[in-house]
Amino acid sequence: MPGTFLTRYGSFWGFIPQTGGTVFWVAPSASYTVEGRSYSASDGNDGLSPERALLTVGRGVDLAVNAGDVVVLLPGAHTVATSIATDSANVTIMGLPGGRGNYLFPRTTLAMSAVDQTMNVTAAGVEIAHIAFLSTTSQASALIDFSDAADRLYIHDCSFDQFTATAATTILGIDAIGAANYVLIDHCYWSCDGAFGANIDMTATLDSVVSNCLFQQSAGTLAASITVGAATDRLLIDHCTWQITNAAAVTACVDGTGATIASGVTVNYCAFGDRNTVPIDNFDAAECELAENYEAGLGAADGGVLITAIT
Repeated sequence: MPGTFLTRYGSFWGFIPQTGGTVFWVAPSASYTVEGRSYSASDGNDGLSPERALLTVGRGVDLAVNAGDVVVLLPGAHTVATSIATDSANVTIMGLPGGRGNYLFPRTTLAMSAVDQTMNVTAAGVEIAHIAFLSTTSQASALIDFSDAADRLYIHDCSFDQFTATAATTILGIDAIGAANYVLIDHCYWSCDGAFGANIDMTATLDSVVSNCLFQQSAGTLAASITVGAATDRLLIDHCTWQITNAAAVTACVDGTGATIASGVTVNYCAFGDRNTVPIDNFDAAECELAENYEAGLGAADGGVLITAIT
């Protein structure tokens, strides 16, 4: 009975966004547990309740074709063998946060077992939340990439592993492969330990925001953390923090190589770890606006140095 079900699983439904669409549930394995009871997941199930969950993320995303549909990945380790084609507009793909959730490592993980990007977004209004994206030894592309059709993409409360894979500049965290508008990346975490690709590439995006994110470099040298290329315009990078250990380095935390738009990027209220070569680099003076950004100093009595110019 629908009423009985909603009461029984009120704790689950309480974490699901209000929506006029359908909710599809995906289990991390063929056998899974809900409220202490074991169930069998299958792509032959309808996925319409936690006790009738689908087996693969791809099947859940394929079913979510209507605006407002939500794909919920139950807690645990999900693995995909082919890139998840996120090509339906205004759908949400999320893990269960458990309260506000721990964005450093969400309860739901998603890994790619083949040579491909984990998720490819080619539709507008997609939301991705509360998922830990894990790179693997098979990874050779971005964890998430998005095309010019991915306007209003919203990625939040996710973490990105750029250390398990063998270091390669082709492996990015989030990669813009087209000129999308109104992209918001908020409250996410990157852990990186070598010469990977950028944590975030925002080339050619318009009217977009990267905010409240944490970037950690624990070993090796990362060439650039956030990259800004040709035609990026009205990008705000706000309240982000870089932590770089003594065994690591970042050449440019925000790299404007290829930037072409006057005042196209604004960097506000960011804190940059001491072990970077240049916090904000490779912009012409007119291409990047700065406000209240600091570079840390090891044991600095003044709390760090205000960044007043692109060097």
